[in-house]
Amino acid sequence: MSKRKSLTPIGIFCISLVLTLFALDIKLFGQQFSGNTGPIKDHNGKYRVDSFPIRVEGLPSTIDHGFGLSKVCFTILHPKISDLKIELLSPDGTSIWMTNRNGGEHGEGYLSTCFRSNGLSGHINLAAYPFRGEYIPEGRVTFLNNGQNPNGVWYLLVQDLRAENEGTLASASIYFENNPTPGMDLPPCRLDNGAPCKCADGSQDCELLPDIVAFEHQTRNNIKEYPHDDLNYPGQLRFAVSIGNIGDGPLEISGNNTWFCGDSLVKDMSVICDDGNHARQKVFQRIYHKKGEELISSEREAGKSYYEDLPGHNHYHIDNWVAFRLVKKRKNGTKKHTITEGRKVSFCLFDSGICNNLDGICNVNSAIYGDKNLHNYGLGNYVHCNTHSQNQGLSVGAYDTYGQFFEGQHLNLPKGLKSGTYYLEIEVDPDGMYKEKTKLNNTLSIPIKINKQS
Repeated sequence: MSKRKSLTPIGIFCISLVLTLFALDIKLFGQQFSGNTGPIKDHNGKYRVDSFPIRVEGLPSTIDHGFGLSKVCFTILHPKISDLKIELLSPDGTSIWMTNRNGGEHGEGYLSTCFRSNGLSGHINLAAYPFRGEYIPEGRVTFLNNGQNPNGVWYLLVQDLRAENEGTLASASIYFENNPTPGMDLPPCRLDNGAPCKCADGSQDCELLPDIVAFEHQTRNNIKEYPHDDLNYPGQLRFAVSIGNIGDGPLEISGNNTWFCGDSLVKDMSVICDDGNHARQKVFQRIYHKKGEELISSEREAGKSYYEDLPGHNHYHIDNWVAFRLVKKRKNGTKKHTITEGRKVSFCLFDSGICNNLDGICNVNSAIYGDKNLHNYGLGNYVHCNTHSQNQGLSVGAYDTYGQFFEGQHLNLPKGLKSGTYYLEIEVDPDGMYKEKTKLNNTLSIPIKINKQS
């Protein structure tokens, strides 16, 4: 007769530990949730979004930098994915861009493409199709891990912004796990905690001003000339632009919901003025001051904003934010002649990316900016620009990118233009409406080769 063995105290402890871990909060393991799929309708000239729900349940009631949304994956079949803007909307109404009009002229799908804050395949708006791997999205995942309850319905939002093509969302999943955004913890200097914030001169009393620049890296890697017989972009020079803040404080602006046609007060943003333009509202720039351990703020009148209803927008744009020019310089560089110039392009300002000292994106005059050399890195919090009542802006170290296939991101090249070397100039805040540390670095000048335009 065999002797039955009893569990030793160590064995009992091990089994108890396993059972405890199994029953523990799923934070230890992470979890995947898949959503609905279906057709992506073609653009019909009106604002329309295809919404695909992803139901989440059984998670802890709070997501943050300790446990939260870590990754978003989807497969989309579409003849031209540069027509598509794709966002993720959380249960509390916060949304971020995954990818907006990327893929160039020939991208035909996202095949199990994933997005996370530290995607090893790099930034989606700097990558080339086919998109295989894990990419850094155009929005900041940290904005979704904001303390909200993740249980409920999330939505993958897909908007087709150009006619002629339909597609299909074949799969969509979101993932939650520990340490969802590595290296993206809250900065010590925050709008609600001014003590760790620093003055550039080492004092305890100063204005924390922004310093707004255009980053060369994004434009140089996303620029293309089209001949005059091109069916889609005839005679255009198209390019991307990233506007960043390398100052000591945020650029923060807001409106007061007072709308004008010229100097005449009108009822609201929906009014179309006699000249065919949208009504404009005055906006105010908030300046932060460090006073000892506190941050105090003041406001100054700045530029104007309006409601932009072009496809892919439907939010508030700041007027006259960027000017584009193509110039020809003399050999000695002392004089230049403007060949063509674009309208002063309006932007919606929000943190679509954050600088670091590793990827080289935030490069200004051979200096790379990020958390290692910006005094108050991360100061500010500008999630989106959907309403006039909420603040727009750029946090310290943040940047806002407009891709080369966005509206207004081009110059028209005149017929008969000779081939040669020209300079693309991108000037931020050309009217000088916003207060910042210096205006000396507001113009980016990039040499480019142009073919003869016939």
